[in-house]
Amino acid sequence: MALQVNINDILSQLYQQRSVVEFLFANRDNITVNELMSREDISQEQYQKLRSLDLVSEYEGIVSLNDAVVAMFEDFMEIGEVTPGFINDYINELKRYIRFYQEARELRFLRNIKKYLRRISTTLTREIIKLQKNVDDTYKNESNYRIKLQKLENFREKRDTIIDFIQKTGGVVEETRALFTLTNDTELFGIVQSLKANLIENLDYLIEIQTDITDYINKIQFQLDVYKKAQSLKEIKDHGTLHFKTGFRETITAINTLRYNGHKSPKTKIAVEFLFTDDGHILCKRVSEKYKLTRLMVRGLADRMAINFKEKGLEQQIKLDTEKLVERFLSQNKANLFEYLIDYKFPKAIGTVTLEDRLSLFVEIAMEYQNSLDFKYRLNYYDYLDSESKKKRLGYTLILPVNKKEKTKKEKQQTD
Repeated sequence: MALQVNINDILSQLYQQRSVVEFLFANRDNITVNELMSREDISQEQYQKLRSLDLVSEYEGIVSLNDAVVAMFEDFMEIGEVTPGFINDYINELKRYIRFYQEARELRFLRNIKKYLRRISTTLTREIIKLQKNVDDTYKNESNYRIKLQKLENFREKRDTIIDFIQKTGGVVEETRALFTLTNDTELFGIVQSLKANLIENLDYLIEIQTDITDYINKIQFQLDVYKKAQSLKEIKDHGTLHFKTGFRETITAINTLRYNGHKSPKTKIAVEFLFTDDGHILCKRVSEKYKLTRLMVRGLADRMAINFKEKGLEQQIKLDTEKLVERFLSQNKANLFEYLIDYKFPKAIGTVTLEDRLSLFVEIAMEYQNSLDFKYRLNYYDYLDSESKKKRLGYTLILPVNKKEKTKKEKQQTD
């Protein structure tokens, strides 16, 4: 007969043996019975008590926590495997309660609509955080290259699944916009607006995750190629043909392996405290210019302040007029928002605008002017060269100006 327990017994055991539970959770599937019993914070009687409550299990000498306890900790700390299927269930439940509310305008159905809208928003954020953590952990900790590639490909599929769910959620919200407007519920309006902003933000996060996955796969493929070349080199060495049939020795001897890349160190010893002074910085700057060491030239001496430095500072504080920029973008139909910002020529008074600044401006405009923009929820790609002249690809959401016909339709729906 199974032991009859209640929640007080479970909570008290989890609290009393919290150090053991933490140890088992951190070292899952790797702790033997002897290793656990060698600890000073658990006795044989306490171990049997945990087993009787089914909080721990033992199989072939390996002790592990109950799967339900592990799942509870993982869900609360937003770690573990990515399970986007919950989002699809919430979307189906949302559609069901929307149909109920359309048939019978009762408050209980409206409460369920609010509940599932909140759950979709929080679950999307939680699953994306778990996806990012799993991608990073797989690349850093998985030792088998083939398994690592397979896991990253699986994470890419799960990322595409989450994007599909985001598009489905956006479609449901757009289809029922008129119904939500008729309710005149301020709380529901706030939930819907927060969900829309969260969907756009999550799409940006998924683009970053896709970039990380692609970068990791390319690095793994490069490491695999290096490993294969090292294997073939080892086979040549084992057969004895490396030193006798190739120019290996001549190539190695021709490489200059001297320290400091041939730079001669100064013979005069200087106190470290002197180097932190202004005179010491001038000396370091001369040495860096002589030996071409740019890292010593980071710190610079401050010039004397001008009398009218406050007036010059006010003149240089020129901010970009975002509203006029958006108006110019809406008046054209040739380029999407990302391409328009990439090719836009900013005034000279603003200074140089980097790619990161244009990306942050893209996200800012997408969030603040979402009612005036047409989100296609389709990804386009932009190829560019980084600081090391390496080719990289950036994915972005396709955003177009709202057509005049669609805009008039939306305004009529809002007035009706």
